[in-house]
This record gives sequence, C-alpha cells and structure tokens, in this order.
Amino acid sequence: MLEINAFERLLDILKKHDDGQYLAKSPKEVDSSYLHNNQCLIEFYRQFELQQLVIETGMSSLAFIDYLNLEQRNSNYSFSNLKKQDYIVFLEQNGGGEPILFNFHNENNSPSIFAAYDVLEPFKIADNFLQFIQALTVIVDIVYNQYNIYEIYTNDDCDEIKPEFLPKIKMALSPILGENIDRFMQYFYG
Repeated sequence: MLEINAFERLLDILKKHDDGQYLAKSPKEVDSSYLHNNQCLIEFYRQFELQQLVIETGMSSLAFIDYLNLEQRNSNYSFSNLKKQDYIVFLEQNGGGEPILFNFHNENNSPSIFAAYDVLEPFKIADNFLQFIQALTVIVDIVYNQYNIYEIYTNDDCDEIKPEFLPKIKMALSPILGENIDRFMQYFYG
C-alpha cells in the first residue's frame, strides 16, 4: 500500500534523530469495523507501534494515537458538524487537543483528513491519508534535516520565525496538497 510505504519513509527520517522502534514486533489484532473496514487503516494500525511516536513541526509536537488508546482518546472529542461514527482522531498535539482526524462523512472508504483547533469545527487539510503522510514527511524532512528541529526561529525567545522557513515549506507542500495548502499551513504554522 502506498500509504504504508509513505509512512515508512517518514519513519526513516525520524529514526535518524531518535531511537524509537515503531514497527510492531508482530501484527496486532484490530477491530476492522471500528476502522471502517478500511484496509489501509487496518494495516497501518496492525504494523506500527505509535504509542511513543511524536513528531516535531518546529512550532509544536504532534503525537500519533496508538490503536490500543484510539477509542478512549476519541471519546474526548465531539464536533457538531460530524457524527461520532464519521471520524477517527488519529493525531493530536502532544498532551491532547487540536486533533487531526480521518473523516468518513461522505460514505467514502478513503477518508479525507481534517484538523481542528479546540474551539473550531474540523476543516479539511488533505484529500486522503497518503497526501497527508507525504506532506508530513516534507515537513519532517525540512524541520529535522535543515533546521535541526527548533532552529526555525531567528532568536532564542522563539518569537520570530526565520523569513525563509514558511515560504520554503509552502513551496515544497503546494504540489502535494494543491487546494488544501492554505488550510494545512494555517493548522501547522498559524
């Protein structure tokens, strides 16, 4: 599956910067109906250990939600424009909040990716999981390999982003995200 391969590329970048082990020792059992019988999500949660996976974006830390905690973490979220069965939150700010979710609202087996701030309804940031993982990989590659994670700022007070950083990110993401670029950038970088 393309999504699994893309996620492995993301992990390859992360492994250069931490010692995390994210491949499951053996495939885990998952409830396929909870995952909307989506083969990509079933394989994703069977193959990867996500419990300790945190991704730094330069401005914040995002934590993937491991399968064993998925239902419990999802019970913390409610959106007026989505029914509980229409979404699965799979990523959130480290410590909780500002979720990123699979949105199955359109009866589509390939969910689009939405994000939400704590006070706003979810908005679309990627057409599908592959597009999202590819975009996240671009961010990780630039932030980790070109800016040493938190060196995106001009000073130690972290109050001003280097002027070339956001244009560089946006230019790299535009071919991947297309019309979703502005909402994606808004979620990740304000």
